[in-house]
Amino acid sequence: LTFISQGWEMIISSLTVRSLSCYTCDVAVLGYCLHDKHINCISNQTSCFTAVAKFSGDLLDIHEKGCAEVTQCSNTSGHILNVNYTITRTCCELCNGASSVHISLTVALCTAILSFLLGTWEL
Repeated sequence: LTFISQGWEMIISSLTVRSLSCYTCDVAVLGYCLHDKHINCISNQTSCFTAVAKFSGDLLDIHEKGCAEVTQCSNTSGHILNVNYTITRTCCELCNGASSVHISLTVALCTAILSFLLGTWEL
């Protein structure tokens, strides 16, 4: 009976799917992550990623990392209010270790645009 029980345990454990684990950062100060941590991705996120957003002018680069779907593993570019940007996203498995700034690219993009607008209005 013990032999059968152990056999079932082996079968069940081999069928269990382990989720992908990636690095992320919730708090970054002056470009350094204060608490780099692992997160488990959801089922449709099959890659880890690192991303860098570069802006035209003298705006700072923004860095982000986390989990991504395969369709999100590409570069994008565009412009908002005459500010050009390029986002370079690289996907991989557990290769997105510590990087410089870790804030949401959306928040960073909005901050960059506001900074640009405020600088323009001061002229």
